[in-house]
Amino acid sequence: MSSVSRRESHPPASTDLLVPATESHGPPSQAPASAAGRAGRSTGTQEAPAGGAQNNQVETYRGPVERSRSQGPGGPRAGTEGGGGLTAGQLALGGAKAADAARADATYADIRATLHTDWKDWAVTDADVRRVHEQLEKLPPAGYRQMMERLEQGGLLGKYVKQMSPEARQEFLAQAGRKGYVTQEPGKKAEPAPCQPPDSPAYYRNELNLPESVRELVHHENRVARKTYADAYDAYIDRYEKRVAQAGDLLEIRELGRPVDPKGSQSEPGVISGHPDYQRFTKEWRATPSALPSSQAAVAVDQRIKDLTDAQRAGTLKFKRETQLKMKSGESEVSVSREDSITQYGKTDGSFKAGAEAAVGHRKMAAEVDSSGAVKTVQGVNFGVAGASIDSEGTVRMELSIPGTDYGAYSEFNHEKGTFGGGVSVEKDVSKDTKVKTDYGISMQGSRLERARDVASMTPGTLFGALPEQQQGLAWKDIPAERRARMERDGWTAATWASELQKKAASR
Repeated sequence: MSSVSRRESHPPASTDLLVPATESHGPPSQAPASAAGRAGRSTGTQEAPAGGAQNNQVETYRGPVERSRSQGPGGPRAGTEGGGGLTAGQLALGGAKAADAARADATYADIRATLHTDWKDWAVTDADVRRVHEQLEKLPPAGYRQMMERLEQGGLLGKYVKQMSPEARQEFLAQAGRKGYVTQEPGKKAEPAPCQPPDSPAYYRNELNLPESVRELVHHENRVARKTYADAYDAYIDRYEKRVAQAGDLLEIRELGRPVDPKGSQSEPGVISGHPDYQRFTKEWRATPSALPSSQAAVAVDQRIKDLTDAQRAGTLKFKRETQLKMKSGESEVSVSREDSITQYGKTDGSFKAGAEAAVGHRKMAAEVDSSGAVKTVQGVNFGVAGASIDSEGTVRMELSIPGTDYGAYSEFNHEKGTFGGGVSVEKDVSKDTKVKTDYGISMQGSRLERARDVASMTPGTLFGALPEQQQGLAWKDIPAERRARMERDGWTAATWASELQKKAASR
């Protein structure tokens, strides 16, 4: 948009229309009243003297009156009566059409003058754009469409559109919608929900028969609407995540509900195969940021559940050290160990373990119990320099020792828990049958996207879904163990379940 302010607008062309009278067959005469006297008479015709309409004067007969050219040799034209002129209805219709045409011509002339530029007057200002808009507003729908075509053919429509401000573009499209020149697909109100999800946008149909300049304008405004909605949806997800992070317990998250899915159009309305700009418009539409279902919101829910249940959230780094005392007795070995850890958030933890191991050739089997009372078994192979094992919780461990030294390295991962890590180890002999082994390592708690999506789903039995056990009023101890394990993964505990049952009973 030009910022030139040296003039408010072009001098408007006159819109005072000279409308032909409905009784006249041609343009109104502007000759002086004495013109008929100066014109004289035609040979073979009769002529009434001036003021003849008021006087009852008798003149000498001069022969038959000459036939009008409009009648032709075959008598009067069709639609005339007794060889006279057009009917009153035809005169009125012809006059109205002539008046509409004259008004359209005057409007076009005014717009052309308003948008005219030269070396003295080289900018189209905001005031000029407003005047064109006002002139177009006066036109009826049919005349509006005809004027759009005429301006496009005259190269004025593109000039007008190019100089519009963002506000003027919106006003123009609203006007074009009222005139029926463009159509708009209405947006949809968002369903009532916490954190105020945004309404989906309304898009204009980019019809293939619109002029090129209008197609470009519609395409631009539709892309702006698409990005604006994407930004609004991202802001909604941010508000949702903050509410989740502030939740004091699982029930608050459940009351908050899962995030509302975004609404949107996968393609620009009207841009279909055969559209003159199909390839480019489709490519640009796909490149425009759009609102997509946010997995980040589901991750936020999962992380808050982990915090509330004192579990590790996804992405947590843990630095740990495990010191193990091994005592060999024949082909078996017993051990005690202590593991200390600290996360990147400063959370510390410590636990003790005790176990026994038996080896048969290269194969080994072990069992251990930790300070919480959990028992797990381990199976593996050991070839001296390298070894591998897997425990009953699904943790796979690979070990490699450096020959001739006390050092080695290890790595471990658990697909089900989403953990992985590794580090170095040092093993020293204390006595003939006693060794001390210390592991220093880092582990990371990962997260599978499927897990996050599952947590935030509306499937019956999940966090946000309907709970059949709640409808049945089952106590926590009466829920099947397998089902309780799934509910615990979602953050349910015996205490929160009892609270939910009480709330349900109070609402009845």
